[in-house]
Amino acid sequence: MARRGAHSHSAQTDETQGIQLSDKERADAEDQLAQMDFHNKNVLLGMIFPVMIVAKLMVVFLLPDKYFFDNNRILNMMNGTAGDTAWAGSYQVAADLFAKINVLEFRTMIQWTIFMGLIFSILVFAMVIRAGAPDLLQTLFILATVGLLNIYVFNIGKDIIQFAFFFAVYVILTLPVKNSVVKVLGSAAVLYYESTFFREYYILIAALILVVYAILLFFRSREQLGIGSVGWIILLLFASIYAMMIVSRAIMPDEYTQIIQLRAGYDDAFGENNGGNMNTAIHNWIPGESLPIFMINYVLNLLRMLLPFELVIRGASYLPFFVFQIMVTAYMLNLIRKINQVHDASLFIAICVFIGYVLASALFEPDFGSWTRHESATFPVLLLLILNPLQRIPLTKEERMIKGMLEGQA
Repeated sequence: MARRGAHSHSAQTDETQGIQLSDKERADAEDQLAQMDFHNKNVLLGMIFPVMIVAKLMVVFLLPDKYFFDNNRILNMMNGTAGDTAWAGSYQVAADLFAKINVLEFRTMIQWTIFMGLIFSILVFAMVIRAGAPDLLQTLFILATVGLLNIYVFNIGKDIIQFAFFFAVYVILTLPVKNSVVKVLGSAAVLYYESTFFREYYILIAALILVVYAILLFFRSREQLGIGSVGWIILLLFASIYAMMIVSRAIMPDEYTQIIQLRAGYDDAFGENNGGNMNTAIHNWIPGESLPIFMINYVLNLLRMLLPFELVIRGASYLPFFVFQIMVTAYMLNLIRKINQVHDASLFIAICVFIGYVLASALFEPDFGSWTRHESATFPVLLLLILNPLQRIPLTKEERMIKGMLEGQA
């Protein structure tokens, strides 16, 4: 049956490619495809605010406080009621920022989550309007991300600040500037600036953006890319991390030691005693603090983050996060595989920004929950990666037939 079905599909494809369309028939087919795209985009736009409402109802009535311990800590710091639970660093930066913009004198997390959800969902709506039309999978992915954003990010907290910086990168990438170097340097500069006062490790993301840009620019010039080329890209990316660690060991030994020993201290910093939820903690599988062992653990941890099959074992409640991450990974690998077909400068640099973010974040994320939450906060850049023609998959028979006929005439 499988062979018969494959033969039938092949015959149908050959048949559609063999049809010679008149100018009118081609115009009608293109118009029909445009109508499908218009419908799909309207469905996506129409679902953004209902998803926001459902997510906010979950925040207010369903989800336990342990999911929002960071938010509540910052809220209490802003209100001056944190006491011994107040933290310095990025927590203090976030608390001070929200205190300055709190012109409406909000005092509760419910007030903040509803207000921020409304404001930033409008911003998401505007970004989606500007983007291309989605297919079914893209629609589901974007809506799932909108849900995650409204649960974890669009609230008082640190993640909304990260979202704002990635929105600044999005603005740079969508500017009508043809010079790619200006855009990639501007994107790196934004994230470097974030590292100067908020999250220090973003300086590593800024540096990796430039490294990834150089690597992908080389492979982009090739006419054909196979599995071997993709393998070389991945190998060079890991080699870049290894080289950076060697350099940091020589010129920044304290920072090097901190990174090497980072995961060992996460249980104390973010465990149950500090209100955290480390049920999905990412522990190193191989003990040791030498650089080779660190790199082996880094590669293993990154693979675990990109393909989090262990989440499925932990229970059905983690399944949505597993599906979300698998889709992100699939979309990212698909663009790497097609990097020589990426002719749009904004999309190409968006790929570099996101890969740089992934490579650096894998060093620091303490658990799968933080990884998913922070990844969703890159939405402005992620949107550029997802809603573009290279990611479209025609799922309906009608759409496949129309696309087959049009491609056969190209």
